[in-house]
Amino acid sequence: MSEMNIVGIAGLPRSGKDTLAKQFIEAGYFGVSLGDIVREQSRQRHVDEDNPISVANMTETANYLRQQFGADVVLRKAIEAYKEAKKEASYTGLVLYSIRTPTEVDFIRTHHGRLIWVEASDDIRYARALGFSRDGEMKNIDMDTFLAHEALQWRPKLSIPKDAQMDVAYVKENATDTIENNDDFATFEKHAQQLLQDIAK
Repeated sequence: MSEMNIVGIAGLPRSGKDTLAKQFIEAGYFGVSLGDIVREQSRQRHVDEDNPISVANMTETANYLRQQFGADVVLRKAIEAYKEAKKEASYTGLVLYSIRTPTEVDFIRTHHGRLIWVEASDDIRYARALGFSRDGEMKNIDMDTFLAHEALQWRPKLSIPKDAQMDVAYVKENATDTIENNDDFATFEKHAQQLLQDIAK
């Protein structure tokens, strides 16, 4: 798959990763949410808990999967889904969203892809978290807990093998593009379309 046209999308919770990915999917890309892959596993792993897909449980599940099945386990599932989809249809390329590990970053950059970081302020992201939550996520979470949970993904912890963990700081540091999402949807969509046009050149 050396000729793959690949785009990665990353950002902190509620920054707008899915919203940006939708723009690429509508432009003909095949989209895979790495977060959705982990979310499905987290629902099973924490089925007896009130919040099976809280950020803390998602982080624990992702670390477990990578320790047990390899640092690229989630990425492999995404690439396999793309290969299967290409048997039935043609696509502009592949957009992977919810990038959170060095392995995923390095794969994208090795294939000369673009890695987009979606930036949004803590206050705006927190307001979005209060306004919308998936079934199984924490409800009415306070700001301190919201920030503490996402901090679990920022840098690897010494107690777990480095390759098995998320390193969102590494992801942000290696992004090729940054798009802000602190305004209304129309403004964000305009910037997204400009980015799509730039990538298509």
